[in-house]
Amino acid sequence: MSTCTYNLTSNIGLIPSINAGAIAKYAKNVGLFLASPFIGLAYLIALPFVGLGMLAWVATKAAMKSKAARPVAMVIAAPVVALVFVTVGPIVALVALAAMGAKAALKV
Repeated sequence: MSTCTYNLTSNIGLIPSINAGAIAKYAKNVGLFLASPFIGLAYLIALPFVGLGMLAWVATKAAMKSKAARPVAMVIAAPVVALVFVTVGPIVALVALAAMGAKAALKV
């Protein structure tokens, strides 16, 4: 099935007339084509962090099973958890503040 229909009543003959669905699909494909290198770059940058996170997760689960290694694992994990809260906390607060502000602005 073709998304392009032909207009037989034109002066020149068979001229394709383009419908809005075909234009939207074409624009989406072009946008994805232009964005794909940046999406790949994001995956490339995130991959080491995801791998280290998974390694830390598996190591922590294994350390928590051992009664001798549990206190050592908690001492190592405490600064990491604190760093995550200090880093992510203000971002979450700013997003929440922006959402509340947008909600209030749109309500007026």
